[in-house]
Amino acid sequence: MNSIRCVAAVLLFALSSLLCPALATSYSTDQSDLWWIANESGWGIQFVHRGSIIFATIFVYDQNKSPTWYSATMVPQVAALTWSGDLIVTTGPWFGTVPFDTRIVTTAKAGTMTWTAQSVTAGVLTYNVGGVSVTKNLVRQPIALEDYSGHYGGGLHQNTTGCVNNSLNGIVDAVGNLNVSQNVDSVIVQNLPTTGSACVFAGTLTQAGQMGTVAGSYSCNGGDAGPFQLTEMQVNPTGVTGRFSATSTTQTGCQSTGWFGGIRVTTF
Repeated sequence: MNSIRCVAAVLLFALSSLLCPALATSYSTDQSDLWWIANESGWGIQFVHRGSIIFATIFVYDQNKSPTWYSATMVPQVAALTWSGDLIVTTGPWFGTVPFDTRIVTTAKAGTMTWTAQSVTAGVLTYNVGGVSVTKNLVRQPIALEDYSGHYGGGLHQNTTGCVNNSLNGIVDAVGNLNVSQNVDSVIVQNLPTTGSACVFAGTLTQAGQMGTVAGSYSCNGGDAGPFQLTEMQVNPTGVTGRFSATSTTQTGCQSTGWFGGIRVTTF
């Protein structure tokens, strides 16, 4: 795991979180996404998460099979990773009306809605309208694979435990550079160290809404190797963030976990 600890100094990474209150929206993991049940295509819900607040819009159908929209502004509850709020039904002028007449808009409470995140990619939605209660187990809706390729410079927080050699255990906070190449769902991550072992992380990308996961194997020119996983990966034109875990198969017992973040750069 010495090689991995050297990689920590150059692998880049120090942002993001899983389900503990830290980064993403700064309150928790970002719940923003389209959520669905794959075998119930035809209705859906979208969350927009800002700070600790989630704004939800849901499109369903009434007893006459007419499309109906509801919205909810949900706030955190005492229970961990749970949000709740009033479910609102809105009526207004025909969409083709010009100009739009706000005097015709009406809003009324139709019930309540609660969202409980069970993991980064799954959760339980409950809501009620007119005495009818609904519970749905939802996952983030995949639309397309993100493109994570690029050059990044940033930092990493890594915690290594379980090593038979106690000197390899400990926390590393480091900065460095990273090169990511991608061909559809095949991803190769290369660290570019100024000192220490260079490593290659090669794996397969899967996408759950805005969250990406890369799983595969790493190897270092210092002899370290084993399986790894990058999770909760998010990318935009300015940078990338995520979490990681790795198990060394060459240095007994070493388990490394942490989070990362990097700014996109042209060269390094």
